[in-house]
Amino acid sequence: MKKYIFILGFLSSFGFANEALLKDCESGNAKSCHNLGVEYYEKKDFTNAFKFFEKGCEARASKSCFAISEMYHNGEGVTKSTQKAIIYIEKACDESDDPQNCDKMDRY
Repeated sequence: MKKYIFILGFLSSFGFANEALLKDCESGNAKSCHNLGVEYYEKKDFTNAFKFFEKGCEARASKSCFAISEMYHNGEGVTKSTQKAIIYIEKACDESDDPQNCDKMDRY
C-alpha cells in the first residue's frame, strides 16, 4: 500500500512539474520550452516535442534548434529533410557559444 501511495505521489508531482514548465514556457522561458520538448521526445511524442522545441528555438535556445535539426535529419515526427536539418543546425550554431553545434554541421 505504501508503495502504491508513493508511486501516486511521484506521478502527481511529475504532473505539477509539467504544469510549471508549461507556465514558464508560455511566459517566454526558452529553457522550460526546451525541457518540455525533451520530456515529450523521450516519450516518443514527436508532435508535441517538435512544438516545444520550436518555441524554444524561436526564443533563441540553441539546444532546441539542434533538437529540431536532429528530428529532420532522422525523420522523427517530421518528413526527413536534409535541407531543413541544415537550416536548424545553422540556427543552433548562430545562437550558441558552443562550437560543437557548429562542428555538427559537417555531418549533413
